[in-house]
This record gives sequence, C-alpha cells and structure tokens, in this order.
Amino acid sequence: MKNTSFCVLSLIPKKRFLAAKPNIPEWMSLLHWDDLDELSQSMPSGFQAVLGGGTPIPHEVLNTPGLEMVQLVSAGHDRVDMSFVANLGLLVCNNPGANAQAVAEHILMTLLYFARRAGEAQAIVYSGQFADGRFRIMGPQLRNLSEMTIGIVGLGAIGQRFAELVHPFGSKLLYSSRTRNIHVEAMLGLEYRELDELLQEADAIAVALPLTSQSYHLFDARGFALMKPTAIFINVGRGGVVDQQALVEALLTRQIYAAGLDVFEPEPIPSDHYLLHINNDIKNRLLLSPHTAGLTHFSWVNMVQNAIDNLVRYAIDHQPYHVITRLEQKGNIVTLKYS
Repeated sequence: MKNTSFCVLSLIPKKRFLAAKPNIPEWMSLLHWDDLDELSQSMPSGFQAVLGGGTPIPHEVLNTPGLEMVQLVSAGHDRVDMSFVANLGLLVCNNPGANAQAVAEHILMTLLYFARRAGEAQAIVYSGQFADGRFRIMGPQLRNLSEMTIGIVGLGAIGQRFAELVHPFGSKLLYSSRTRNIHVEAMLGLEYRELDELLQEADAIAVALPLTSQSYHLFDARGFALMKPTAIFINVGRGGVVDQQALVEALLTRQIYAAGLDVFEPEPIPSDHYLLHINNDIKNRLLLSPHTAGLTHFSWVNMVQNAIDNLVRYAIDHQPYHVITRLEQKGNIVTLKYS
C-alpha cells in the first residue's frame, strides 16, 4: 500500500453523505466541507483527494497543495473546470453507471406519464370535466408503448439500461450515439440512426448525454422542428444539452406534444425562470423534477460507496477505475491524457 494514511475532503453535504452510510477503511480520514469555517474554506489544506458532488468544485480547492485526485460521485464531469485541472495535472475519476437503474426507471415513468396523457387527465378531473374531458383526450395520442417508436440519444449505461427496461413493452427502439454498439443492437433489437433521422422517426426521444462542447444546445429550434407534433421529449443528461427557450416555444406552438426535464440550465433553476411561468396548457404537458432521477436512496448508497471504493483503489496502488484524466510520462516529458 502506497499510503498508510489518506485524507479526503468531501464537498457533498454532510447530512447527505452520512445518509449513505458508506464503509470507509480506518486509515482513510474524511473532512466535510460543511465542518470547515470560512477561513478554512478559503484556504483549504491537508487532504490528498476531493470527493465532489453536484456543485462546481472551487478553484481554491483544486489548487490546494498536495491534492492528487478528484473523485466524482456522478458520471458527469461538467462541474469540474477541466482546463484548470489540466494545468494542475490532477487525476480526475467519475462514477458511471452507479445510478443507471434509477435514471432508466425515471425515463420509463416519464414516457408512460405522457403516453397516457396523465397531466392532462389529472387537470380534467380537478376542473370538474370528468364526463366530457375523458372523451376529449381519447384518440391516437392516448398510446400503448407497444405502438410507439422510441429513440435513445446516448447509449451509455443509462441509455442501455433504459433500452433493457422498455424492450419487453414491444416498442420499436432506435438509438443515436457517437459509436455504434453492434452487440447491444443484436441483444435488444436496437436500430441505429443518425440523429436527424431519429428525431424525425421517433414518437418519443430520451436523451442521456453528458454536457460537452459538442453536445451544448444540441437540441435547438432546428431539432424540435424535425420532431413529430406528437413527440415526447425527455432529458435526463444535462440541462445545457437543450436550448430551453426553443423547447418552450416548441411546446407553445405544439411542434412537439410534451417534455420531461430532470436537468436544467442553470441549476438550481431560479424562481423567475421562464419554465416556471408558463400557461396551464404547457404545464399539463411538462413534467419537471429537480435533478432527482438518479437519486433513489438505493442508488445514492451505491454512488457514494462506489466513489469511496475508487478512492481506496487510488490510495492503495494508484490504479483507480473510470479515469477521465491521467498523467503519462515518457522520459522527462509529462503529458495529461484524456480518456
């Protein structure tokens, strides 16, 4: 073992961290950001690794002398200033797949919610229009999943798990990804499409993409214009993948039927955000959640424990899993490599 003692600064709110009840080896010590006073937060010191949660990691933390590694509790790494990390030569690891089941179930829940027009149906009951209203929402848009074509954008752990969950319903499944996955295609009957083709063909689109320079506002006015007027759009990736103004306009003009969003730009969403001040017609076709798709208690426990286990791997032999950045040395030349 290379480290007989190893200190980790956790940026996760202490109450949430402790709720996961992770198993931590005796030789690993943990500092909680919540426990530090204002001076200590402005000049942190004494730890070799940082455990990051759902908030941006401050530069003063990343710039701490002796810091070697950043371990993220989630798969996304958009809350880490990667150019700053690159200049410092830090190792960064993420945590993919730990909450894939929970997020996939959330997508399925949202899909069923809109396929059965649940938001509009509830509004009918509350408005006292039970008799007439129930006939008003009947028709081709009140759908079984078996008759629908579902498009998955991003076939990582979440996209694959969702495909597995929805496959038994008998839907036609399409996907678009940076690379084709022939094995998954054969196993689940998935059909590959270029993105524009998928948007035109799918009755529902589920997006599980990380936020990168290539994916930023990938779904804009042009993309929504390609979709069917009956389309259901679901985003569980990152808020910045979607031009939210264009999405609201698409809902307002009924270019698409409905949308489910678990992620936003920015987060937390401010009280004056336009998504929170829309008419009732759009509200009945919009399902919002505060980035909780992957935060079932079971998944949270797995996410935190997986992150701790990876910190242990690093502390023991410097061989952690899920490395985003790694230092490579050839002779006297050291370079930072992105996986």
